[in-house]
Amino acid sequence: MMSKTLTHEGASVQVNLLEEHLRAENAHDLDAIMKTFAEDARLILNGYTFGGHDVIRALHHDLGFGGDGGFSELRVEERHRYVTSEAVIIEQTLSGRHTGTWQGIEASGITFKIAVCTIYTFDEEGRIVGENVYFDRALLLEQLGALP
Repeated sequence: MMSKTLTHEGASVQVNLLEEHLRAENAHDLDAIMKTFAEDARLILNGYTFGGHDVIRALHHDLGFGGDGGFSELRVEERHRYVTSEAVIIEQTLSGRHTGTWQGIEASGITFKIAVCTIYTFDEEGRIVGENVYFDRALLLEQLGALP
C-alpha cells in the first residue's frame, strides 16, 4: 500500500474520485463504492484495520451501504473538507435508521445522526488506498438505545 503525495493537479483528481465515492455511498451502490478503492486498500474504523476488497465491501454492506444491512436510509453529508499534500480529510454527518441487526444489536427502528471524520489517502493511480474513519461509537449506541 503506497500513499501518494498530492499536488494541486493530483488533488483535483482525488477530490473528484472522492465525490464519486460519496455519491455511491449515498446511492447505496456497493459496486460503485468499491470501484473507488485500490486493490490493496485498507479501511481503518476507530482504530481497527481491515484490508482487501472483500472485507471492505462486507463492512460497507453490513453497515447498510448496499441497500440492506444494519441501517437503512444511510446518508453521508459533508460538512467540511480539508485537502492537504498527503490526504483529503472530510468532516461528515452520518445518519440513518437502525432496521437490521448490527454488531449483535437487534433492529430498533430508531434514527441516528453522528459526526464522522474520515481521512482518505490515495495511490499512484488516484484510487483510495486508505480510508481512516473516526466516530463516537458510544454516542451511536446511546442514540440506538443500546446504552443508558
